[in-house]
Amino acid sequence: MTEPRWLSPAQARAWAGYRRMRALLDLQVTRDLARDSGLSDADYDVLSNVSEAAGHSLRLGDLAAHMLWSKSRLSHHVARMERRGLVERQDVPSDGRGALLTLTGAGWQAITDAAPAHVESARQHFIDLLTDEQIRVLGDVTETVLAHLSGVQNDQGAGRRAPDRPGVAHAG
Repeated sequence: MTEPRWLSPAQARAWAGYRRMRALLDLQVTRDLARDSGLSDADYDVLSNVSEAAGHSLRLGDLAAHMLWSKSRLSHHVARMERRGLVERQDVPSDGRGALLTLTGAGWQAITDAAPAHVESARQHFIDLLTDEQIRVLGDVTETVLAHLSGVQNDQGAGRRAPDRPGVAHAG
C-alpha cells in the first residue's frame, strides 16, 4: 500500500480555505438571489442556460448534461418551473424520446430581471474583492482543474463534461 501524500501546511490552508469560501459564497449569493428575485439557484441555472441558447430553447438531455444533473432531477425541477409559467416543454417531433425546453415570456422576464442583481452579488462578494492578477490566476486555475475533471469524467464513462462557458456575461 502506498503511503498517503498528505498536504503541506500551505496546501492544507488553501484547500480548507477554498472549501469554506465555496460554502459561504454559494450560501450568500443564493440568499441574495432569492431575496432579490424570488428565484432559487437551480431556477437561475436553468433559466440562464436556456436563455443563452438559440431561440431560448434547449433539449432537456443537453441541458442536464451541461448542468451535470440527472435527467430525472432536471425533469422534476422543470415540472415545478412549468407550473410557475417560466418554461414550456415540448416533444421533439424527430425524436420520440427527446424534449425541448423553451423560456416563456415570464421566464425571459424573470432571468432578465434577476441577472443584474445576481451579477452585482457575485461582484460584491467575490469578483470586486480580487485584483486583476488574482482574477487571471483564478481563471487559469479553474481551467486547469476543469480540464482535469472533464478527463476524469470521460475516463469513468460518465458521459458528462465539466461546464465550459467562456464569455458568459452573468454570474451563474
